[in-house]
Amino acid sequence: MATIIFHSMPDSAYLWTAMLVAAEKGVSYELQPLTLGSPEHLKLHPFGKMPVMQHGDAILFETMAIAHYIDAAFDGPSLEPADALGQANMWRWIGMVNSYVFPTMNRFMKERLVKPLWGIETDKAFIETALTQLPLQMRLIDEATAGGKFLAGDCVSIADFFLFPHLLFFGLTDEGKAFLEAHGNAMAWLERMMARQSFAQSPMNEAYRLFVARNAA
Repeated sequence: MATIIFHSMPDSAYLWTAMLVAAEKGVSYELQPLTLGSPEHLKLHPFGKMPVMQHGDAILFETMAIAHYIDAAFDGPSLEPADALGQANMWRWIGMVNSYVFPTMNRFMKERLVKPLWGIETDKAFIETALTQLPLQMRLIDEATAGGKFLAGDCVSIADFFLFPHLLFFGLTDEGKAFLEAHGNAMAWLERMMARQSFAQSPMNEAYRLFVARNAA
């Protein structure tokens, strides 16, 4: 029996973040799919977002809280820096991903890769706006990961698992590939994250391979 349960649609990027954190800690989990906006969903998450984590009688929503709980509640290597500045940088990067990277890279991927599959026209105005924001985001990622570092220091942290899904799938777009080719540190960081066992055995890896196959067809 799994230790924790995630309630979510299976293709949520934030679900993948939570799953990766659980895998890094060696915590078993299972997914119970939900219907977006259903009464069952809103009972678990009043704002209708995902994922929701269930551990015994404890139920948590908001991925920052979920990731911190998993890291603190279970044995295994810590995914939070030990020093105050490192912790601050971790939370700063999580905030940057949530506020700036997710709204840009996640939607950019959907505009370029998902909408065409459904025969929906790409929002060209959004693409143009995003392309004015992405250079700064990529520069900051590249600077933070110089010298083989992770976002909050020498060791992987929760912050890296927040960024990972967004940069990975953004990198499948033509523009994302070009940005990664021009930012070698970010590319090397992405490769290090993809080499982790937590990704190799994750549903996120399966979704990534499916997207790669569709783009190659």
